[in-house]
Amino acid sequence: MNESASPRDPAGPEAQTARRDGDILALPRDNRLFLTCAVLTLALVVLTVNVWLVARTVNQQSRNSREHAFWVICQPGFTVPERTSAFHMLVAAGNKEWRSAHLSELNLEKISLPGADLTACGFQRANLASANLAGARLEKAIFDLTDLSDADLPQADLSDAHLYKAVLKGANLRRANLRAAVLQEVKAEKVDLLAADVSDADCLMADFSRANLSGANFSGARLEAAVFKGAILTLARFNDANLKDADFTDSNWWRARGFTSEQISALKKKFPPSQDASSTLKEDYQKWAAK
Repeated sequence: MNESASPRDPAGPEAQTARRDGDILALPRDNRLFLTCAVLTLALVVLTVNVWLVARTVNQQSRNSREHAFWVICQPGFTVPERTSAFHMLVAAGNKEWRSAHLSELNLEKISLPGADLTACGFQRANLASANLAGARLEKAIFDLTDLSDADLPQADLSDAHLYKAVLKGANLRRANLRAAVLQEVKAEKVDLLAADVSDADCLMADFSRANLSGANFSGARLEAAVFKGAILTLARFNDANLKDADFTDSNWWRARGFTSEQISALKKKFPPSQDASSTLKEDYQKWAAK
């Protein structure tokens, strides 16, 4: 009796793979297409879930980083460089709540934050020289002893801000809102306050020497012992302002508005153009006085 041995099935990995591929190829075309689409759909779902998980992790880490940064600028014990870095991080993240922030002594020279919302920030003794804060919201912010020299602040809102002994030399504050701000003893030589609102502000002993104050509103302001030497006061308003001991040497005060007749008489007596005044200023005063 003849006995023929049954052929053995291939047992190696390559043989098994080839068999699976053969099984797939043996399927009808529609079934193969369906299987391929199912595999691709599953891969896409897995990829989407992974991307979502990564994004969620990144967002959580970012949130934790912002929370830590806010903690750094609100709590004592952190160094100035640490608080400076935290401040930059929060600004980049679009943070808008600063009421608890302590940003004193930070070096923010030439920082650019136009339109930023920095309401009630505490910038005591900080360096903001040449900073760009155009149109920024700085209501009730504290700038005591802060260097804002040559800073760009046109149309910024500094209402009720505190700038005791701040340095504003050469700063651009055109059309800025400084209503009811504290400007005691500020050093504001050559500051540009064209059409700015400084009404009801406390400007005790403020130095506005050679400043451009054209069209500025000082109505109701406290200007005791304020200095306006060489300042341009064309169309500036001083209605109900306290001018006790204010110094208007070589300013064109006669081109301002809102002085009482008594104040005008006192200004004519005390502050006609001096010998050091420019010929243009002297001629303009003579034209006004001759009317």
